[in-house]
Amino acid sequence: MTATGRPVRFWYDGQPVEGLEGETLAAALAASGIRELRHTRSGERRGLYCGMGACFDCLVTVDGRASQRACLTKVAEGQQVRSAMPAGTAEDPLQPLGPEAATEPARREVDLLVIGAGPAGLSAALAARRAGAGVLMLDERLQSGGQFYKPLAPSHRAATPADRQFADGLALEGEARAAGVAIEQDAQVWAAFSANEIGALVGGQAHVIGCRQLVIAPGAYERPVPFPGWTLPGVMTTGAGQTLARAYRVAPGQRVLIAGNGPLNLQLAAELLAGGAEVVAVLESAARPSPRQWRQVWTAARTAPDLLRDGWRYLRRLRAHGVPVIWGTAVLAAEGPGRVQAVQTTRLDAQGRAVPGTAQRFEADTLCLGYGFIPSTELARMLGCEHRLADRHLGYPATVTREDGATSLPGVFVAGDGADLGGSRVALARGTLAGAAAARNLGLQATEPAEALGRLQQAERFQRALWSLYAAPPVRLAEIPDDTLLCRCEEIRFGDVREQIRAGRDTLAALKRNTRLGMGRCQGRYCAVTAARLVGELTGRPPEVEQYFAPRPPAKPVPAGALGFEKPEWGGHKPAITPNLARPVVVETFAPMRTEVLVIGAGVLGSCLAYYLSRAGQEVTVVDRDDINLQASGANAGSLHVQLLSFDFGARAQAGGGPAAATLPLGPMSVKLWQQIEADCGEDLEIKITGGLMVADSEAGMRFLETKAALERSHGIEAEVIDGAALRRLSSALSGELLGAELCPMEGKINPLRATYAVARRAQQQGASLLRGCDVQAIERLPGEGAGFEVRTSRGTIRAGRIVNASGAWSSAVGAMLGVKIPVQGAPLQMIVTEPAPPLVDHLIAHADRHLSLKQAASGGLLIGGGWTAAFHPDMRLNRAERSSIEGNLWVARRVLPAVSGLHMVRCWAGMNVNIDGAPILGEVPGVPGFYNAVTSNGYTLAPITAKLVADLIAHGRTDIDINPFRIDRFL
Repeated sequence: MTATGRPVRFWYDGQPVEGLEGETLAAALAASGIRELRHTRSGERRGLYCGMGACFDCLVTVDGRASQRACLTKVAEGQQVRSAMPAGTAEDPLQPLGPEAATEPARREVDLLVIGAGPAGLSAALAARRAGAGVLMLDERLQSGGQFYKPLAPSHRAATPADRQFADGLALEGEARAAGVAIEQDAQVWAAFSANEIGALVGGQAHVIGCRQLVIAPGAYERPVPFPGWTLPGVMTTGAGQTLARAYRVAPGQRVLIAGNGPLNLQLAAELLAGGAEVVAVLESAARPSPRQWRQVWTAARTAPDLLRDGWRYLRRLRAHGVPVIWGTAVLAAEGPGRVQAVQTTRLDAQGRAVPGTAQRFEADTLCLGYGFIPSTELARMLGCEHRLADRHLGYPATVTREDGATSLPGVFVAGDGADLGGSRVALARGTLAGAAAARNLGLQATEPAEALGRLQQAERFQRALWSLYAAPPVRLAEIPDDTLLCRCEEIRFGDVREQIRAGRDTLAALKRNTRLGMGRCQGRYCAVTAARLVGELTGRPPEVEQYFAPRPPAKPVPAGALGFEKPEWGGHKPAITPNLARPVVVETFAPMRTEVLVIGAGVLGSCLAYYLSRAGQEVTVVDRDDINLQASGANAGSLHVQLLSFDFGARAQAGGGPAAATLPLGPMSVKLWQQIEADCGEDLEIKITGGLMVADSEAGMRFLETKAALERSHGIEAEVIDGAALRRLSSALSGELLGAELCPMEGKINPLRATYAVARRAQQQGASLLRGCDVQAIERLPGEGAGFEVRTSRGTIRAGRIVNASGAWSSAVGAMLGVKIPVQGAPLQMIVTEPAPPLVDHLIAHADRHLSLKQAASGGLLIGGGWTAAFHPDMRLNRAERSSIEGNLWVARRVLPAVSGLHMVRCWAGMNVNIDGAPILGEVPGVPGFYNAVTSNGYTLAPITAKLVADLIAHGRTDIDINPFRIDRFL
């Protein structure tokens, strides 16, 4: 095996580095002894970790293009590579991540689409193609083979494959190509919108793939193993170390310690020794197999004798080089500073506890961790395929499939380790079965491959025997110190999460909103299962699939500029009916109870009502069908709007724009109340009143702004229209094509992930009660004047003197329980967030002619929205962004702020707006004494003032301002 790639020179942080054409930046940097790559917000450095493009810890800037994964990006002559992101200035701009998108995504139609070119995907594609199906295979890497086959990189060449694993991978790929399978490399599948509509970037260009059948074979990634120092450069997964060694012939370090569970670690150790590296030791968390396990050894020998021989060969090589294999041992900590220099270890007892007095310390510059895998279920969950919880390792969602990979959705198959863990031979057999089944669904003659069924049964018997021999003690998160990082991307520590769980924020959704856990580029891959296990350990509740983070596009971050396409505009929000989304929350039932005031809905409005009512001395109970702050409020982007949105004025406005105009005085009042709440709570709610800019790119748009600003000034809103030159002096990163803007100084932003919880906590401190998992099912008026109401919920019955309907888009359903027609509809809409960026915009940005809301959060990410519609997905039971809305929203954002093209979209989610006539519905309902409405669109901005007005009505019977324009009477 020889290096055949042309030598190239590139620069890393100003220093020349030698590399080989065809190898990755990560490989070239590792060969030069460079470990430190990405900078975190706290100033720490990160290095290569997963080695497969899933963790996003090896990000670098390449020729001005930010956030390039060093493990996937190839070296080139003269590259300028930096560890830091560009400053985003004129002198150091964010370069576009690719060519500007065309007018529409490219479209392709195929019989069968296979996602992933590992063992399962290749075997599925081959079986279907042999049956006559037209097959397209998409794979993210530049070479087929996946994590298992790991083909030799183009920088090297061998006359013959070095071992059977290389040979088998090359042979399978060759068979697939020879049979006519179309394989597209460098193809990132970023979303699955339905079983026959897949979004992908192929060579950086947006594609929409229509398919009659779909096989998802994305493989798995190595599970996280947190301990102090696990984020130091030099700590990486076994897979990353093996990729460097096998594919690029580069040792991951000079003194390598390998730790984990399973035979893959022995293979890596043997391969490193063969390449000349020094292996300090191999630590295996399972206990040494005993003679009593002879049956398992015998089963393994009968079902896969070649693999057993491989294992003995690895052990012989380790013994020959004096490398100890230490059983029943795990890592306690990795020590720095700056990069790993030593590793502390301990023996484990059968319960996974550290055995006192067994600590050891190994000098090592590299620590490779291989403790098992987690299936990549993102696309299957995005489609709404049924999942279950597997209890292996930390536990994880696994796709429910039949033997042939068929899922709960017709025409969708999931094969290999992307469904559940089984190893390469199980994946090969299941892939063949899936490909044949998909071909039969297409009406082709494809007999069920009996040979594959036999191989599958044999491989599964081997897997059961193997993992009986390698049975590791249970994971014990209680042993991990509080200051250890749990979430690598957002730098969230175990102590932070434990504190939240003990305070009652004990679901993954609540933890995410309160700590930002799982909001980083890896999208929860390396923290979600750990956090779920931690919740279970501290609460005693087993995790449930529905409690995991909702699957959202993109499956991995994608260049935002590649997905922007112009779409038709419309007026206002598109109304839609969304059913009751109550999920099971494990809480106790209660005996019949009483309260003076019952608030239905624990979003921001319900929390503010609890705050103001309890402050006024009222006994108040807030109920929510799920957890606090989960629907509209928790999915809100946090804009504080004071001026009218473009579709609330002029020809597109509902009810002629009069109701929306009547709300104008409420905006400044509510912003001031938010500031008072922040001071009272004693927490930083990230309120920034930096002003709002509604931009225009046409003369018609400028005239629209002039007329709108005049109306707003007549209602006491400070507003002025500025020209393009003044606009760029205020916000230099905005497009030079913009002609001007309306400036409204009172606008700004707030962090909705903090504010709702802070208000709710303060309300509870004042005596309010909040009950979650309390789905209101019926309301009955009690006989007698002032007798109040009896409310039946999923947890018990509540008698209340008065009820406040604060259930947002579902307010009409609550009203219907009392025979009250409330003209409110939901308007599911989407939001987009980019990766953290350098400071680009300080203002809240909107557009005169387009649906757009854009701002930069304290975390650095750009929050992009503006009313683009989302839709309810029945299989997932949640609202989800639609492809056309994502494309249209990004197109507008890119035209207003060109730097968007230099950033990756990290997440796109759907929230729920309230669609009325432009004005709130407040106050007591005529004919139903004691029943109040507190319902408003622009809900996050107006929540404090809306809540205060209703609280004043309840507590004092009056308000300081005239609310007649907002009463429900206007609809009668």
